[in-house]
Amino acid sequence: MNSNPRPIGWLVLLCRLAIAALFLLAAFMKLRDIPSFALAIQAFRIIPDHAGHVTRFAAYFIPWFEVIAGVALLVGVWTRAAALALALLLGAFMVMIVTVVLRGIDTTCSCFGKLDLVCKGGVGWCHVGRNAVLMAMGLLVAISGPGPLTFDRREVK
Repeated sequence: MNSNPRPIGWLVLLCRLAIAALFLLAAFMKLRDIPSFALAIQAFRIIPDHAGHVTRFAAYFIPWFEVIAGVALLVGVWTRAAALALALLLGAFMVMIVTVVLRGIDTTCSCFGKLDLVCKGGVGWCHVGRNAVLMAMGLLVAISGPGPLTFDRREVK
């Protein structure tokens, strides 16, 4: 490991740790109340009502996916893959949010449970912007590597 990483390495590390912390928080808040998260998924009206099993699967799968990827980013293991996976997840969330906004559905985002981080109120363009910033941070990590303080072999130089 390079003992004197460039400034971009520290930026990547900061992005990596911030994304890890946010996704671990989001996962924790969802896992505390999975039935509420399932209702929030239903409120987006993307999964048909007759496919409740898909909603239940998503309500359990998404937070555990966030935990695994968040821990990987936090400790710096499989960093690029974890960052890319979360960036793709954020992209999917953005598409879903845009469809909700364009269809005029009045619902709230349960990304962080009952906490409103950055965006207040119902799902809107603020959520798209927030996710775009987080997605850009994830892509920076996925492209640049883990930065310093990692268990991954390669880092930004």
